Amino acid sequence: QVIRDESNSIVPGLYAAGESSSASVHGANRLGANSLLDLVVFGRQAADTTAELVKPNSPPVQLPANAGEASIARMDKIRNSKGSIPTADLRRELQVSMQKYAPVYRNSDDLAKGKEVISGIMKKYKDVGIKDRSMV
Repeated sequence: QVIRDESNSIVPGLYAAGESSSASVHGANRLGANSLLDLVVFGRQAADTTAELVKPNSPPVQLPANAGEASIARMDKIRNSKGSIPTADLRRELQVSMQKYAPVYRNSDDLAKGKEVISGIMKKYKDVGIKDRSMV
């Protein structure tokens, strides 16, 4: 289950495993070697927990009428951005920086420097431009 904040309140109905969670089978998920094992172990746990929480013939969860609209608007804003930096350039800069400052074997100095570098890269995001606006 996903914890929302420092008070350990749970986000109802949201589950995470592997790289998207803080729990893993051996901690080697970053290398992608244990994805199947995580899926089997934590997938089973998520299914068992869901079976406990959701009873047969229970009514569906009611969502607000505007559920998801903010996410769609955010994606549309990005899709229609007209900045001067191509997404591929920004992605490449982020990739190189992550490989340099947050590799598999990390140290605190590199992580601290990387935090600054990544923060600078993220500030460029406001100037990203999308040329292909197709919805395919």
